Amino acid sequence: MSDSHSGPLEGVLVLDLSRMLPGAVLARQLLDLGARLIKVEEPDTGDPMRMVPPQIEGIGVGFATFFRGAESITLDLRERDDAERLRRLATHADVLIESFRPGTLEKWRLGWEDLQPKNPGLVWCSLTSFGSAPEVRERVAHDLNLSAMAGILDLVGGRVPRLQLADITSGLLAGSTILAGLLARERDGAGRRLEQPLAAGPLPFLTWSWAEQAVGGGGALDTLLGGVCPCYRIYRCGDGKSLSLAALEPKFWSAFVELIGTDELEGSAFALGEDGTRTVAAVERALATRPRDRWLQFAEERGLPMGPVRGFDEASADSTFVSAGLIEQSPMPDGTVAAGVGPWNPTLGETPEKPAPQLGEHTAAVLAEFGAG
Repeated sequence: MSDSHSGPLEGVLVLDLSRMLPGAVLARQLLDLGARLIKVEEPDTGDPMRMVPPQIEGIGVGFATFFRGAESITLDLRERDDAERLRRLATHADVLIESFRPGTLEKWRLGWEDLQPKNPGLVWCSLTSFGSAPEVRERVAHDLNLSAMAGILDLVGGRVPRLQLADITSGLLAGSTILAGLLARERDGAGRRLEQPLAAGPLPFLTWSWAEQAVGGGGALDTLLGGVCPCYRIYRCGDGKSLSLAALEPKFWSAFVELIGTDELEGSAFALGEDGTRTVAAVERALATRPRDRWLQFAEERGLPMGPVRGFDEASADSTFVSAGLIEQSPMPDGTVAAGVGPWNPTLGETPEKPAPQLGEHTAAVLAEFGAG
């Protein structure tokens, strides 16, 4: 009854004990790459993501998007019989994902030290807030806390971001970690105990900025990529619509100023202070002579890094993402389809065509298949 499909991870069995967005992002990567993913959920409630609105037939659309093609079983791991069922399942798994507080699974005799001896090749990945070091293992944090602590909120004006940077990035990082663990196992036959702190999620966005801060500021944080330089910022066009310009390379800036008829700005891509203000003003005057889409047509003909600044509704309907194979029709639990994000890496995998499972839909079949009934 496997829901697996072709891909580099075809034949890899994943037990997913995690909850919420980081684990969902991780699961979706593994599903797209061909793994068979069995999601182990609490009876009655399941993963809280199931309850996040909007819902279709009792399943949150977000959950349905991330867990396409997964299987769901329900086990109460605090109960002796269900804990034993998980132990049996774990002997067949290639990967186990969990997001419990450090020490919780050990309390139920379901930790790494309990399961690994019976499955030496198991690749185990824990999603924790800050890791398992004694000083931080008891601390709990969600995406907003982690973005605030890392300085992300300061960079976006103190507002609550409408993007879950820590959760999503840590899920993506965990995917790379698991793939590395599977590769290492191919070489020596041994499993790995891995850990992905969610606190690491915001840090890749800040690497350059923190490095600049350490030597006195400037650079990526204040100028180059911060919207101060004329070559890297948002401009308004003649119809009131805006475009983004990212002409960092000299060849692009040169072609851009030629396009808008301001060749005298050739050496002003990174101008600051009064020179920068004059350059920006000159670009604004030039762009105000035509509507945005006309400028973008010219830019596409010349291969320039320019794009429209869009509202979310407009962006989600952009055919560019469809043409790139990144947006596709996503099956919903009621048999309908909705536009959804397709495989994040379309050259390696494809998103499963089967809808996300109802809570516990596959419990009886999976337990019977692996002799864990």
